Amino acid sequence: MNVGKKLCISALLMLLSGLNTVYAIEFDIDNYKASWADQRANNIGDIITILIEEKAKASSSAGLGADNEHSIGVSNNIKGTSFNFDAGINSAMDNDASTSRNGSISAMITARVVEIDQYGLLKIQGSQFVTVNGEEQQITLSGFIRKEDLSAQNAIISSRIESARIELSGIGEVDDNRKPSIFRSLFRWLGF
Repeated sequence: MNVGKKLCISALLMLLSGLNTVYAIEFDIDNYKASWADQRANNIGDIITILIEEKAKASSSAGLGADNEHSIGVSNNIKGTSFNFDAGINSAMDNDASTSRNGSISAMITARVVEIDQYGLLKIQGSQFVTVNGEEQQITLSGFIRKEDLSAQNAIISSRIESARIELSGIGEVDDNRKPSIFRSLFRWLGF
């Protein structure tokens, strides 16, 4: 083999080994995940998508019925004249009461893993703000999930969250009218 070919092959090998060095420096080898690897949340700070589909329906009823009847009577016969006195008290009560409540929420939000407990459960927390027609609504969520319940797309449905706390609150005119202040109630009563 002539010297030119040897030099060319040596230069090519040096170039390739240099590329491997540069390529390895670009990635954090300890935390590297290939694009085809499992991308589900595993660590604190990882992001998870939650599909919230909650429906709650509750109803209760109670009935109370009571009947009371008391009577007293006196009878006597004095010198051939009979004397009868009867008195009675009757009372009846029948009451019914019932209540029902329905609620539902459907949303998709993203939450962050904030803690991993001693059993390997991931504690998640997240919130989302949405403004519709000038009304700001906030959805907050927290709870614990199992890594096994995450889908391949790193998502979970809200019914799989342990100790889930899901809250929908609003700020704006509708919320203000739902619980008006004393002044607003006074002005409304006065017709303003």
